[in-house]
Amino acid sequence: MATASKSVSSYLPADTYNSLPKDGDLTFLHTMLRVNDLDATMAFFSALGLMETRRKESEKGKFTLVFMASAPGAPEIELTYNWGGEEFAPPSRSMGHLAFATDDIYGLCEKLRAAGHVIHRPPRDGKMAFVKSPDGISVELLQKGVPLEPAEPWSSMENTGEW
Repeated sequence: MATASKSVSSYLPADTYNSLPKDGDLTFLHTMLRVNDLDATMAFFSALGLMETRRKESEKGKFTLVFMASAPGAPEIELTYNWGGEEFAPPSRSMGHLAFATDDIYGLCEKLRAAGHVIHRPPRDGKMAFVKSPDGISVELLQKGVPLEPAEPWSSMENTGEW
């Protein structure tokens, strides 16, 4: 595999690429999500604990790319917003979901709920929950390590909608 000298692409500078951990010949970089409301989607992923790592605005292409990750150098989510106002349908079931591990699933679910997000599958078992992004993308939340003891209000909450 060739080593990047200038850049891998116009979106990934060589110094960023060269600092990524290498797992053999392949390194996972990002998942791209088309979004209808960039600000609302960024607020959602920020509430999950992701931070903006970089941004690209293209006047010519009329789009904005925002990359978010849980830490510098971690795999990213690329939020793609097209300026033309083109609305995107909710993702199909073939996409499945994104998954994140957390140190405190109850605390994270409460933070999301306080920010106005519906917990579609509450963490009744202390280990797994599902929530959706403003664009309808399912996000699985998993408790790191041993599940937490079942606790209210989560253990008596019903599922809401699809997840």
